[in-house]
Amino acid sequence: WVWQDTKDGHLVGDLILHDTHYHRYLTFYYCNATAFAASVVVCLLLLILDSESKPWAAALRVLMVLDLLGLMGAYAAGSCRDAFTTIYSSVIMSAVLAYIAIAFFVYVFSKKQGEDSEKHKREDQHEVLMLLATFVVTITYVAGLNPPGGFWSNSQDGHRVSNPVLQEHNSSRYQAFFVCNTTAFVSSLLIIILLLDKKLILSLPANKLSGPFVRFLALYVFIIIALFGLVGAYAAGSCRELDTTTYVVCLIGVVLGYIFLQVAITKAIPENATGWLKNIKELFVESSRGNEALGKDEASEAMERAKTNEASKRTNKAPVKANAKESRNSQANEALEKARNLVILLATLVASITYQAGLDPPGGLWPDDQDGHKGGDPILLTTHPTRYKVFFYSNSAAFVASLIVITMVQSSSLLKRHTLEAAMLLDLFGLIGAYAAGSAEM
Repeated sequence: WVWQDTKDGHLVGDLILHDTHYHRYLTFYYCNATAFAASVVVCLLLLILDSESKPWAAALRVLMVLDLLGLMGAYAAGSCRDAFTTIYSSVIMSAVLAYIAIAFFVYVFSKKQGEDSEKHKREDQHEVLMLLATFVVTITYVAGLNPPGGFWSNSQDGHRVSNPVLQEHNSSRYQAFFVCNTTAFVSSLLIIILLLDKKLILSLPANKLSGPFVRFLALYVFIIIALFGLVGAYAAGSCRELDTTTYVVCLIGVVLGYIFLQVAITKAIPENATGWLKNIKELFVESSRGNEALGKDEASEAMERAKTNEASKRTNKAPVKANAKESRNSQANEALEKARNLVILLATLVASITYQAGLDPPGGLWPDDQDGHKGGDPILLTTHPTRYKVFFYSNSAAFVASLIVITMVQSSSLLKRHTLEAAMLLDLFGLIGAYAAGSAEM
């Protein structure tokens, strides 16, 4: 945010934060510049260096850690405006720094681990998780520095320039947004750290709770925390009225309940179905045995030889059929994995744009408290309330559907069901409705 006029010793276009909080501005600037430079160097090293070079691999890890530390410092300096936000950011980021320090020493002094036999199987999955974490870091970083409602651009009526409008009008909602957004931001950073190297997770002595298991569990715990943080930040930052808040909360509850029900059914039905099939099979076997006993005396030797020859042919063909079936299953699994990656990419993109659109709706925000409106409220809500509600409901449906799709693709059983197709259709139709309501002039 910049000054809109030239007076009181500042020039139009100058940064407001530079004049109001000089030391905080310097901290933000240097941390943000460090993170940017480290990211550029990492990209260049990945393009020109050999992946097998161990010294450069260590340098890449150091640069990535420096990048993440710069991001955390810039986020804390640029988003904290009062004691509550400063304390919360300091506590949660100090915990992350402590974890990074401990994990770094463990990585340096630990012995070389053996080759992971399942490394290639999990490589694609880790790429998807890295993509998801990167998008969450991006949108939460931007939202933390530019909270919903904007900032005060003047000091009229006792306002303080560059302070969030939402913080003054509804401090509890602003605190809820800040906590959820910061939690999602930090959780995504931890996901990236865990994916950088498998040694960055402490191994436990128990046999069943080995390092890979703890790492796997930690990854999905952080993913769940990040997604719930996004949902909470969206609800706190985009809802201006009671009906919109109720809509978002109910939508999230209904859809999550449906997903859990689908998972429970998927886990429960196969076991019962297996028991039913076994009982039916036993009945058929008993019936066939009875018929065979009745007709055994009348069966001829020729028929017995024919059956023996036919069984021998089937036995010879069985390996060929098994190999063909295995090949078809492998191709189906490969196609399913490709579809999974494309679906999660699409869902992540939709979640990113709908999250930003919900916090910064079309038409902009009122900059002051005049003519019956409040500063920070959407202009579209005042000028075209029906159109704004259509946009909000459609955008919220698309956002929640995207998060649900991201959750669903983690289960291969749900991928094969029509539930995912229904969620994707809801996602796309919600996106279309939000675009039509938010961009149409008439």
